[in-house]
Amino acid sequence: MSADPVTRPGTFEVHVSGLGFPEGPVALPDGSIAFVDLVHQKIRAFDGHATRVIASVPGCPNGMCLGADGALYVANNGGLGVESLGVLWRATPEITGRIQRITIDGTVSDYAVELPGPLPWRPNDVIAAPTGEIVFTDPANWEVLPDEDAYQTGRIDIVREGGRVDALAAVPGFPNGLAFGPDGALYVAQSNHHRILRFLWNPEGLAAPELWSELPANVHPDGLAWLGERLFVAGSVGDEVDVLDKDGSVLSRTSLGAGSDPTNLAIQGGRVWITLGLPGQLISMRLDEFEP
Repeated sequence: MSADPVTRPGTFEVHVSGLGFPEGPVALPDGSIAFVDLVHQKIRAFDGHATRVIASVPGCPNGMCLGADGALYVANNGGLGVESLGVLWRATPEITGRIQRITIDGTVSDYAVELPGPLPWRPNDVIAAPTGEIVFTDPANWEVLPDEDAYQTGRIDIVREGGRVDALAAVPGFPNGLAFGPDGALYVAQSNHHRILRFLWNPEGLAAPELWSELPANVHPDGLAWLGERLFVAGSVGDEVDVLDKDGSVLSRTSLGAGSDPTNLAIQGGRVWITLGLPGQLISMRLDEFEP
């Protein structure tokens, strides 16, 4: 991997403020950006002018993707959010973690409710696989961190036809964002180890991954998004967005400012749409600002 480039400041536009820790932005077919609002327990969408509520959900919506059927699939962690730096928020009541299906008109249904591994189930991020299944990360009982002795190993799980969920791989170090690359492989952020792992895709089970990229020690990779042969990485801890080449080398590092906490991103309309967790904002930047 090549030497890290110098981190440079980014110029962004704030579109929505006052959110309760947003995450999981998704570009919708109509051009709007949907996203989850963890602490407010909402699924929202911004159309370029106004923000609307698509649905309210119990628990805590953590990540989201658009399925092949046009519905939104939400990784609901059961009721654990971030209220402020070092302060956790809990839903009242909490539910068991699950995957939910939400139609664009706001109909909410449970898609998968019995997950593998010991409780608590904490689905974090979710994606539709090229083979049609819904795949998600479950970093398990992350509320105990930084107590590594009490922390369970996380997993990558898959939802089969009929709602059965199987574990595909055990992943330590807080498995977080995930994305399928142009090569068909599954890329997974290993947040607490500052790494991106690459798994050859096999819906029947994943072999041991390749260490594809090791990021600077101050960056905890969170959400991931591919554009062509470049991977955009939201570094929530580190307050930056990194762009990586197809070989895992860092092409650019763009700082969003201290305390910005970029949790995830989506690319649409020549802009990179980014959710800022702790500030409670949806922002965007021109795509060309990320050029090396």
